[in-house]
Amino acid sequence: MVKQRLTCSIDVRKLIMMSGYSIVYPRSFSITLPFSLNVSRSRQRPMVMMDICTIGLLKERFAIFYGKDKRKKERVTQLAHMAESGKYQFSFLAAIIEKGTDFRNQLSADELVKVFQDDYEVIKDFIGKENLFETPEALAAVIPKLVDARYSMEERAELSIPASLALLRYFNSLSIVSTPSKTDRFKLAKQVASEGECLGLTKGYPTITLCVASIYGCIDARDILKIREDGKEKNGSEFNPSNRLGDIMSFYRLANARHKVNSVLPLVPVIFRTEDAGLENMHQYLHTHVTGMCEENGTLLRTICSAPDRLFPALYKKGICTDKIELKQLYELLSFKIDT
Repeated sequence: MVKQRLTCSIDVRKLIMMSGYSIVYPRSFSITLPFSLNVSRSRQRPMVMMDICTIGLLKERFAIFYGKDKRKKERVTQLAHMAESGKYQFSFLAAIIEKGTDFRNQLSADELVKVFQDDYEVIKDFIGKENLFETPEALAAVIPKLVDARYSMEERAELSIPASLALLRYFNSLSIVSTPSKTDRFKLAKQVASEGECLGLTKGYPTITLCVASIYGCIDARDILKIREDGKEKNGSEFNPSNRLGDIMSFYRLANARHKVNSVLPLVPVIFRTEDAGLENMHQYLHTHVTGMCEENGTLLRTICSAPDRLFPALYKKGICTDKIELKQLYELLSFKIDT
């Protein structure tokens, strides 16, 4: 079983859903920042945590400039303005954590150091070296602490990853690409939650929650899960659940990274930056924070949803719940509780 604790509550007066999880990061996956990364406390600019998509966008900026994709051009321009303003500092930490726990494309510490040092060289003139939180030397120091060759991937990654990958494969096999009928949707939600439990995930775990949200018409969840009727990737290749799980785990990786950064720079706001529209939207109403530590180096995290109508839109019309009985059943299925 995945070691985790779940405590959930809903403040119906504010329409806030809150759930708490304990994700166990083994000691081999400590994200303690080395001294070389402990910059002056006077450097209090907001920190932009770039994910792999954002780094990729910056690396392709010249092709984008001459291309026809207007959205990508707008996103590059936005990043340019942020860098030119001098009001932000940019970090690779979230991307390092994501790539360092990729089961599909596993890299050694030395390989990861080279990848991110190369990325640094490619984007440093665009972002500005003075705006990059990590130096090449700091990357060489921190990455081996995240990717310790003495431990297996299962030992150094979040322990829920194998179970979550299996659940995503299962959900993909259901081929749910549109909102099921009212008589079928809760049955399917129960089926997915039951499969998650069998795999060792607690009810309400984020992988389960996103699958259920997709069943109930959440566009952002569907954008993240990218389920197709043929069960394959858009290019026709085999379904790769790792592509989805990286986005799902971003909420918890970001919370852990924010916690570590704020332990050194307590007043620095941490902003997550991604080029995935669905993930960006979901980060606007799902906010995860570290609330404490537990035994065996576990990290307690709490997620707050400020817009349940966006998470389960099939149960809402013009912001008002149209089926409170089913909503209550859904809360119970995901181990959410209503505060009275």
